[in-house]
Amino acid sequence: MSGAGEAKPEGRCRSRYSVIDTVAPVILVLHGVCPSSLLGMSSDPFADLASSTEAFARKFREFMSRNPRPAQGSPASTEAQGEPLAGAWGDRPSSDIFATAYYAAASCTDHLLGLADVLSSRNALFSAYTLTRGATEAAALGCYLTDQNIDGTERVRRAMNYRLDAMSERVWLFKDMHSDYAAKELDETRHQIADFARGARQHNLIFHDMDGKGRAAHIGLEQPKTMTLISLAVDKTMPELGRTYHRLLSATAHSAVHGLTRMLTPVSPNEGRPGEALAAVNVDPQRLAVELVVGPLTAHSLAKSIEWYTGCDMSNLHGPANQLLSTWARIGE
Repeated sequence: MSGAGEAKPEGRCRSRYSVIDTVAPVILVLHGVCPSSLLGMSSDPFADLASSTEAFARKFREFMSRNPRPAQGSPASTEAQGEPLAGAWGDRPSSDIFATAYYAAASCTDHLLGLADVLSSRNALFSAYTLTRGATEAAALGCYLTDQNIDGTERVRRAMNYRLDAMSERVWLFKDMHSDYAAKELDETRHQIADFARGARQHNLIFHDMDGKGRAAHIGLEQPKTMTLISLAVDKTMPELGRTYHRLLSATAHSAVHGLTRMLTPVSPNEGRPGEALAAVNVDPQRLAVELVVGPLTAHSLAKSIEWYTGCDMSNLHGPANQLLSTWARIGE
């Protein structure tokens, strides 16, 4: 990572899609941040990105520790009352969604804290994209499960598809392993899928078994792809924004050549070899903020969704959330 005072290579400061131009106005509307407060680069922008990210993630964790159960009268509590969707797939399907949402939030904050460490230490670059991708995917899943615009039955269906997706992965995993342990786990997983099929039918939901071609078992519609979940969490009216971010992060996380070489910054001509240049792996803070802001943005969306779903007081997180988004928007401008 380059320091704040280093010159920015010509034409290398912004991504092809200047997504911050779309994100920054969203931040201003959500939080009422005065545009003038976003002006002026910090003397240490990497430190600002790191500290705002860490503060938000820690406060989010504190919220979950203080609220190990949903508030009375909240959507989470109301939908679980009497467990109307209990069945062969389990006795507490609605209550379990609260734990699943917290799992997603724990994963999201874990990756954000890792990102903050990387930004603060400045000794790595590619991992910042991988950590942001992990935080974004976890947040997008949590937003999908705690969506305000669905009823309790749809929420359970989504949660069951999330679990069926994992079970299907276990089936494919253990089928490729040849041991007594793998055979036992494979048999147990298949029995669990069968239980979910019975549970779905008990509530007049349509179950689709694995088809042997890489398609997971599912109830009703298939579990949306990760790219779709991110699009829903970022901006439902602009699905291309989420898709762009996911492709951007995945290219680096998967070590694709276009994801790695785009970090090369020309340093000087390669003496004795005309047409060649020496290059370094580097990035400036403005570009990093542009390309990684999807992590903070989806994490903020998850916090809002969990606040609604649990009915618990999240006022202690509002300040750090506002600081997080305004900092990333300011440095990304």
